[in-house]
Amino acid sequence: MVDNVYKESIREIPLSELVWVRSARRPERVEEYPFKGAVPYIDIKALETAAPNRYTEASNFIMSKQDLVMVKDGHRSGKVFHGMEGVAASTFVILSQGSNEISIEYLYCYLAYRYDDFQNRKRGTAVGHLDLRYLKDLLIPLPDINKQREVAEKYQFIETLVNETKVKALRLKELATALDNKSLKAASENLQMQVEMMHKAWLHQIFDRAL
Repeated sequence: MVDNVYKESIREIPLSELVWVRSARRPERVEEYPFKGAVPYIDIKALETAAPNRYTEASNFIMSKQDLVMVKDGHRSGKVFHGMEGVAASTFVILSQGSNEISIEYLYCYLAYRYDDFQNRKRGTAVGHLDLRYLKDLLIPLPDINKQREVAEKYQFIETLVNETKVKALRLKELATALDNKSLKAASENLQMQVEMMHKAWLHQIFDRAL
């Protein structure tokens, strides 16, 4: 059990004072096959499958596994991922650790918790965009580093269970489709919805301000 981070004396620091925020741009050359001097081009598909399938030249928008990356354009604006080795796609914002006061894994948890806020504050009409000013000014609650690591470890465990359950629910849905079983299909969809709700409930338990 991890207590709410607001139950102890903590500071709140703007995100821009804790991490280096870079908005990636599309490189001039992107190829489907590796070439001499090529590095992986990391788009959202690569992050979701952990398998880059395009390549580019090295640029100033190199990211690593120690970084976080956020979607800045489209319907998933504000969704956060762990980084990968390569060049970030133009649809991303790269967050690199700039202070030893924060655990990057803890920051990942907090940004995942604020996803709905990012969605509600999208800029633009046709294609929504992440509000970068809101992101940079976002106040991050900072308990001591040991507390941050405790939160991050617990979240990683829960996220792993959620992802495993989603995979099982998807397989159950595929079986329901093959068998043309509407009850089984409904059960699989209900399972996915329940794990998402539990996932969000845990984040709120940790990060909602204590009354």
